[in-house]
Amino acid sequence: MIAFLEGKIELTRQGWVILNVNHVGYKVSVGPEFQSHLHIEQTVQMYIYTQVREDISALYGFETIEELDFFELLISVSGIGPKAAMGILSAAPVEKIRASIVNQDPTLLSSVSGVGKKTAEKVVIELKNKVGSKASIFDNASNEKVEEVYDALVNLGFKPLETREVIATMPVDCIGAEKQLKYCLSMLKK
Repeated sequence: MIAFLEGKIELTRQGWVILNVNHVGYKVSVGPEFQSHLHIEQTVQMYIYTQVREDISALYGFETIEELDFFELLISVSGIGPKAAMGILSAAPVEKIRASIVNQDPTLLSSVSGVGKKTAEKVVIELKNKVGSKASIFDNASNEKVEEVYDALVNLGFKPLETREVIATMPVDCIGAEKQLKYCLSMLKK
């Protein structure tokens, strides 16, 4: 599965680009905000979500790992496919979407083409306990170094959601990045 690509932009069209990676062209769907920063012959790095089904194989590109993580969270909701999730991410920055979910306000989500009121409410209900601002994730943490531990675990390939959940269970006396990392790794490997 492709998770990351780096190459030159060969072609741009509304909603997608062709990325030349070592003389192989990948058609990658991108959101309008990210696409507005992309120009032909520009070398770019992007995080990739690979969708493989019986009838389709598609790549979706994101500028940041946070956008990719949020995209994956959105498509975990029944009724939200990759196109709808891209539409939601195009509607506003991730923090604004996250805030609307935390505040249980489906208005922003229902304003997206292809996402009705009932689907937007379903997204809010299913994700309200799974999202929060990055700062609030670490409220129960024993010190500021926890954010470094979180980043390290995500870079090792652990899912952001499971990583946040494990960090939230860390004992108060678990102090120091090394000790915190060992604790989290032991919990994540269970």
